[in-house]
Amino acid sequence: MVKFLRNIAVVAVALLALTGCFKKVTTYTTLRIKVLSEEVSGGGTVEAEGCYAYVYYTEKEDWTIASYDDAAAKIITHPETGEKLTEPDGEAEIWTKEETTSPQYLSLFQDKAPALVVVVYPAAQMYAYNYRKAEAENLPYTYLTLIFHKWKTGTYYEGSKEGYRWTVVAPEAPVTPPADDTTGGATDDSTNN
Repeated sequence: MVKFLRNIAVVAVALLALTGCFKKVTTYTTLRIKVLSEEVSGGGTVEAEGCYAYVYYTEKEDWTIASYDDAAAKIITHPETGEKLTEPDGEAEIWTKEETTSPQYLSLFQDKAPALVVVVYPAAQMYAYNYRKAEAENLPYTYLTLIFHKWKTGTYYEGSKEGYRWTVVAPEAPVTPPADDTTGGATDDSTNN
């Protein structure tokens, strides 16, 4: 009888160990993108308001965004063929942590790879994109941070780890908001002497 109970115990332990081997592997994730803005070099960051994001599932990294206008219109272009895609495979929603009111995140579901993730910052006329090559395995949420440095011009990189590195495209000249014209169009001619 002892031998019988021991054999049952061995079989039970073996079956229990095998249950971990047959665990379902998920390959989707929800990207939670915190978007910040830095007004001046060395200054602090603030939440970048009015941003939106979308995703295209691409076969390779050979798709690009031709201009800010295309990024804002959610258009990507294949540089060799000129083919354009105009309907993203997914768009982000605003998500806020329950215990806080700020910062807000862009929440974007990704269930395939490779994926081209694009974030647009209309107030600064800037956009950023990220090629996510690998599928997330059993990672329900992936937290990303993107900082738009409004004082920079041209193209620069934000982040250092593959899959988390953004290519940020800034205007050639920094965008400044229009001055509050309370003088009714009058100018001070004393500076022209």
